[in-house]
Amino acid sequence: MEKEEYDKKFSEIILGSHLKGKIVEKKKGTYGTIFIVEREGEPKYVAYKTIEIPEREIDEGKLKNFVREAKQWFKVKGYPLILTPFFIIYFRNLPLISMPFCEMDLRTYLEKQEKLETLEALVFAAHILKALIYAKGRGIESHQDLKPENILLEDLNKKFASFPPEDAHSSIRFRIMVADFGMANAWKELGKPQGSLPYMAPEQYTPNEYGKFYPDIFALGVMLTEMVTGKHPAGKQTEKLWKNWNKKKWEQWAKSGERKIEIGNDSISKELEKVIESMLLPNPDDRPSMDNVLNDIMRMISEVDEPTYEQLKSLFEYYDTIAGYMENESRLYALEQLSQIKELLDVVINELSDELALIEKHLDNPEQVVYFCELCNTISKLLLRRAKSGDKEKVKQLAIRALSELSKWKGEIKIHHKYPELQFKGTTLIKKPPLRDFEAYAELICNCKNLLENAIEKEETEKIFENTDNYTKSAWLYCLATDYHSYGDETRAIEILDKCIEINPKEASFYYMKALWTDMELKVEGDKLTSEEKRNLKDVILESAKKALQIDPDWAEPKELYEKYFKMPREME
Repeated sequence: MEKEEYDKKFSEIILGSHLKGKIVEKKKGTYGTIFIVEREGEPKYVAYKTIEIPEREIDEGKLKNFVREAKQWFKVKGYPLILTPFFIIYFRNLPLISMPFCEMDLRTYLEKQEKLETLEALVFAAHILKALIYAKGRGIESHQDLKPENILLEDLNKKFASFPPEDAHSSIRFRIMVADFGMANAWKELGKPQGSLPYMAPEQYTPNEYGKFYPDIFALGVMLTEMVTGKHPAGKQTEKLWKNWNKKKWEQWAKSGERKIEIGNDSISKELEKVIESMLLPNPDDRPSMDNVLNDIMRMISEVDEPTYEQLKSLFEYYDTIAGYMENESRLYALEQLSQIKELLDVVINELSDELALIEKHLDNPEQVVYFCELCNTISKLLLRRAKSGDKEKVKQLAIRALSELSKWKGEIKIHHKYPELQFKGTTLIKKPPLRDFEAYAELICNCKNLLENAIEKEETEKIFENTDNYTKSAWLYCLATDYHSYGDETRAIEILDKCIEINPKEASFYYMKALWTDMELKVEGDKLTSEEKRNLKDVILESAKKALQIDPDWAEPKELYEKYFKMPREME
């Protein structure tokens, strides 16, 4: 083995160890390399994408393209029909994007099947169109490299034994995911129109010749033909043409070549042939929009198989619901992950700061205020990580701004503003956590407290909170009490809770937490206490739990604690 090959192999072994697994496969992507890592935990396989591991210096051009892809990819993070990146880590100054591993892509599936039933092809195409429409709504004007290799299949039947329903077509069992955003918006942003030759539209060869750049619908027309005929619309198997045709030959076909699309003689087949022909028209101005093609395909599915149509329609509604749940917060999390790439930290901070300036002008309901505070918190964490001169002062100002808005809306911020329920067709998929409204408010105040403690001296932080209203001050003290409780100092925690009760006596949370923490202290220290000390602690628990119930008679937890200790003396007699 030559030294260069040995060094590369050694690097991959070290990388596998860094990723806590073993690299079992390596694949090439548009602008990078994908490592499949086998691990002991679940999931067993995870994929990581990065540029090729260099023997010496990092290729700055490749790194720049990879960073651009990551930026595009994280725009669409969270939609179930797009391969979702998990997080970003570093290895030898190289960013790696962690993502789910899928066993099969559409190319592999087609090679096994040769060609698909018309209904199955329609179902697959509908998935792809839904993904592309979502991506377009998030700023991805064109994927620009659609091909079967970039369409991944997840068999949901392996996760859910009873799926799909018996009356629906078996193809519904696959969740189709669009992957590889290495060329996304490459024409718009880089002036690079290219893609993969068999799927390139005429405007990808000579973009200035046409009014629009609309290649994705063309590429999907090619893939649809492959699915239903087993051949490229040029009339032969794609693999054979790919080997034999040069770029000039592909360009000639894209612009003026015959479209050979022969599916069948039934009405649906003929209608699908016409739809594909329209998708493959040379002039992008003449092609239908993605929305129109999706509507046509969904209608054809309903005419062929109504149960499959209803199941697919319900799945799409579910995916849209999932993607829409706490969409702003999900996007914040995605951008925070994206900022792990060093080259994008400033970009993300600036983008979020611009958004903050716009939102701040229109804070007219509690939900907006909660998001405003989450935005302040995210920007501040990124500023603290960047740690440039003046960043701590910016964090201080952001925390004070969030604190000011929270104080204005005290008492109006409820648990559902921070943690809304997720419902789908009358079923609650995600419930609100069992917290009180005050605890949701206190959590936001804790974020401000933590930011200030990282940006300024403790004494200055205390002075800021001491000058707030009693409701907000009690929330800050509650955070301090929780900190002491987490350190195991129950005595100090309860002392601070008593201060909370003094300035905000109508909040049941303080009394219940006092009862609960005293109960914990009794369990831990019980063997060391005298009988009188135990009785005193039990009295505190009973009194505090009773007070919580007087304020909130329907609260189950203090009621359960009260009844437990109310019965205890009788059981001991």
